[in-house]
Amino acid sequence: MSALGSLLAAALAAAALAAAGHSREARVRPLTPLRLETVRQHAVAASNTDQPVALVLGGGGLRGFAHIGVLRALEEHGIRPDIVVGTSAGALVGAAYASGATVEQLEAAATSIDVPALIDLTLDEGGLMRGDEIARWVDGATQGRRIEDFPIRFGAVATDLESGDAVVLAAGAPGDAVRASAAVPGATVPVVYPGGSLVDGGVSSLVPVRFARAMGARAVIAVDIYCNDGEPMTLSAAGVLRRSMHLQTCQLADPELSEADIVIRATVPMPKMSEASSRQKAMDAGYEAASATLEKHGSASYPRASLDFQG
Repeated sequence: MSALGSLLAAALAAAALAAAGHSREARVRPLTPLRLETVRQHAVAASNTDQPVALVLGGGGLRGFAHIGVLRALEEHGIRPDIVVGTSAGALVGAAYASGATVEQLEAAATSIDVPALIDLTLDEGGLMRGDEIARWVDGATQGRRIEDFPIRFGAVATDLESGDAVVLAAGAPGDAVRASAAVPGATVPVVYPGGSLVDGGVSSLVPVRFARAMGARAVIAVDIYCNDGEPMTLSAAGVLRRSMHLQTCQLADPELSEADIVIRATVPMPKMSEASSRQKAMDAGYEAASATLEKHGSASYPRASLDFQG
């Protein structure tokens, strides 16, 4: 459910007192969130291949760099998805990839990106970070394309704050869609749209397999970068809180993950992600987990013929 993880901690502490008692009118963004049943109703007309393959990229904050390594492994196995659906960090990487960015371009961006520069503090009551810089980065990475013009169908999953429902954003500006998908409750200002407000998709759908199915996927490869956590538990107040949130999020995610055909579970180290070497370790972890999982399911040929899908 976290979006910028440990890097936010210092920023939140510094801004907490200043934020109290201040607010400003929220900007209403022209987004059209779609609920699961609505997407299902249009799935048949939207499917143009015999067996569309979907790649589902889960949330996990700065662990999201691992998704780039997963994409590298998929391409080495001849897998090019027809649909990409992502939550939070998965939406950020997924949007760039679905818009046409190559794995090499994503790797270069991961190495050079100034992560602290994405933290834009605000005095808004709804959160301590606006999310404008994340949206701006995504719009640049996707070259100004709208989601509906991407060469690969794409959806970013967020949570409707009023109903608690998971929703997908599959049209419009990708920056606004990813901003909503990664809006950590209490840390990032919710994204307001004409019908309500949106927060992090990890609240309702950490690894959004069901939306991939609803969008017409016959086969689903899901990537979990959060629940296979290798960090030791501590009995400090912060450690207990972190572990409790982790358990709650992953227990909610497990039933949906079980509906995927192939699940890639990466254990991603979380050192200082502001350092390029740490981001490289995250990408390596994603690559290694994906390579091992794909080798178990099939050979390095086109997935519709070779991988052991349930369907």
